[in-house]
Amino acid sequence: MDPYDFTIPAGTVFRIPEIRTSLPDACHPRCTELDEHAHAFARPYLVGYFGDEDRADRFLAQGHAHYACLGYPRALDDRAQAVANSILPATLLDDTFSKPGLQGDLTALRSHHAQWSAVFAGERPPREADPAYHFVYDSIQACQPYATPGVARRLRDGWQDAADAFLDEAVHRHHSDTADLDTYADRRVRVHFRLWACALLEFSLGIDLGPLADHPLIRSAQHHVIWNLALANDCYSLVKELSAHEATNTIIELMRHEGLDLQTAVDKVADLLHRTEQDYLRVRDETRTAFADNTDVAAYMDGLGYFITANLRIMQSSSRYHGLDHDGSQVLPGPVTITPMPTVHTPREQFRH
Repeated sequence: MDPYDFTIPAGTVFRIPEIRTSLPDACHPRCTELDEHAHAFARPYLVGYFGDEDRADRFLAQGHAHYACLGYPRALDDRAQAVANSILPATLLDDTFSKPGLQGDLTALRSHHAQWSAVFAGERPPREADPAYHFVYDSIQACQPYATPGVARRLRDGWQDAADAFLDEAVHRHHSDTADLDTYADRRVRVHFRLWACALLEFSLGIDLGPLADHPLIRSAQHHVIWNLALANDCYSLVKELSAHEATNTIIELMRHEGLDLQTAVDKVADLLHRTEQDYLRVRDETRTAFADNTDVAAYMDGLGYFITANLRIMQSSSRYHGLDHDGSQVLPGPVTITPMPTVHTPREQFRH
């Protein structure tokens, strides 16, 4: 049987278990200003990309720009807006790979990927190019004046790695590939912008780890944190991904590869999520000991922890995962009914009534 040829019927109910963290929340002191300016920066590109104001405003209403304030709360004032302006371009890059007309068409996706690669190499997109390319290009350029050459390179490499990972996922799906959990985790952290998000942390703090950016302890901490983000995403985004015919969700992968039922897969993902936080804390403490005199490493390792709390708050509150009518309140543990929902690309006239 084709492992991708299955569906979870509408009306199926599963329970989101309690998702907890021991890590502290934080928020950038200029958060309201940063959010407002990030939306003002993004909106013209989004209107151009979607073709109408309604879908652009629905995209903004998801609240993802706020991740910058929660996930990079110690961003230096001189580059805090550049950090905030980078989050929505990354979110949109993700969505472009599931855009109707591209999704499932490997030839079109490879061409799309090639155009992204040109952007990440520093080529300004032609005037007539998709506004998504201009959005990302301009956000990259806005970081340049504040980035050291090493951090600028890691940011560009991170963008490229994420785009490569999105294309790889499309190829895996085309060939109906499944993977053991460790292999799948290595793939998922790339899809979840590991290299880019972690380079953006260096950038936000005004540090350059240099060769230490590739140190095994730091790489291990990054992996545990970004894997935690992916797993939290999967607990709350299942309905959204089923609605968008997306395949990248650990719950779905466990059902395919291990033959688990839906609730068992959900519970296993929640357990894995809590274990990854403990893994991060263990590696963080090892790193603090190994680099006891390095204040940049200490700040960086603490900064990774804010990714976990920021991501969880966004996952629990965003209309991206809980429907257009969601009021932004925290979704608590409890039952969820699989109900198809509009995607960011769905025109309002195609909503089901």
